[in-house]
Amino acid sequence: MVKPDSDTDNPRWQRRPTERRREILEAAAEVFGESGYDCATIAEVAGRAGVSSGTVLNYFGSKGDLFEATLAERFLTVVVESEALTATHQGSYRELLHKILARKWQLLTDSATADLILFGLAKAKTFPEATGLMCREIGQRYRRLVMGALAAGVRSGEFRPLDPEVQARLLGAGLAGLMLEVKHFSRFDASSPDAETLFAQFLASVDHALAAPGAAFLGEGL
Repeated sequence: MVKPDSDTDNPRWQRRPTERRREILEAAAEVFGESGYDCATIAEVAGRAGVSSGTVLNYFGSKGDLFEATLAERFLTVVVESEALTATHQGSYRELLHKILARKWQLLTDSATADLILFGLAKAKTFPEATGLMCREIGQRYRRLVMGALAAGVRSGEFRPLDPEVQARLLGAGLAGLMLEVKHFSRFDASSPDAETLFAQFLASVDHALAAPGAAFLGEGL
């Protein structure tokens, strides 16, 4: 068991405040994801992060504030990273779309994230601002990235003519459904394929659905 920080000689106190804050949030994401909001405790988060309960409260004030900060940090960070990836991408729009979808898939299947999403939605009335931010980041803001790649692919002739917004919503819903399959439903079905197999088939299906007639990548990946 990790010994919490003390006020005296524990070297973990030498960490910078930003590092300690990040470690607390990572621990909180795990604890909230595993236990849910109601059963999670500040002490459990503190123990997981290797700090004292007082340190957690010093940074975040209350369990409710910590929960809101955890949702914001987890989902805002990945969107910012994906926006940076899009801005620097060089290559086909199919490749860009794959990168965007893969980044979101990594988020959705990360340990604790799937449960954190479900708990966040379940607590929407208690924490409307935090839940709204979570939905905006993994919904609206991420969807804009997908829409941009789709629209550019249509203009370049890589993708068939389509409505980028509708298609982006369908892709987002598909990934959410896949997440539920992998993280929840598969535990009751021993024959369910693994996450990598399902996601690879998902991308192959997306390629076939979007490809303009005669596109060079049509048929790849199957």
